[in-house]
Amino acid sequence: MIDIITSEFPKASELNSVMYDRVCENLHDNVRTSHGIGGRRTEFNLHKQNFKEINLLTSWINHILPDVSKKFATKTEDLTYGYNLDSFEIAECWGIHYGLGESLIEHSHFPYALSFVYYVKTPKGTAPIIIGDEPYEVKEGQCVFFLASQYHSVNPNDCEGRCAIVGNILYKF
Repeated sequence: MIDIITSEFPKASELNSVMYDRVCENLHDNVRTSHGIGGRRTEFNLHKQNFKEINLLTSWINHILPDVSKKFATKTEDLTYGYNLDSFEIAECWGIHYGLGESLIEHSHFPYALSFVYYVKTPKGTAPIIIGDEPYEVKEGQCVFFLASQYHSVNPNDCEGRCAIVGNILYKF
């Protein structure tokens, strides 16, 4: 079984610093207080707030979703089991910012089909994402896709400023 699919955002080097600022400007919720985990996050509608840089990122994600979904569905790229490759959409999207020692408890994003984490800033000491029991080292400009029902977590972070844009993808029948 495939745990993750990664892809590099082609505009990362020119847009990440602006996306980092956008996330930091819109942080409102101390996630530790409300959900027992570390970090601060934006609202869940970051992709609908008309930020040019976020729109470019989510447009790129929408563009590659058919290929990503095929890789999760089958080992043979020509087989799609009759589902519509163009019926995936980003339903939720938010930014999250972690400080030193902050972490994320194990959870899933069920009932969504897929989830993604795009890494905006990964300073030295950035904790890997753990999907299932497997840690995955992450880097700036990388987008990690996984089945939304997979449990995932982040161990305590050894740096300030770890920043990601996260989303849930819905399959519309």
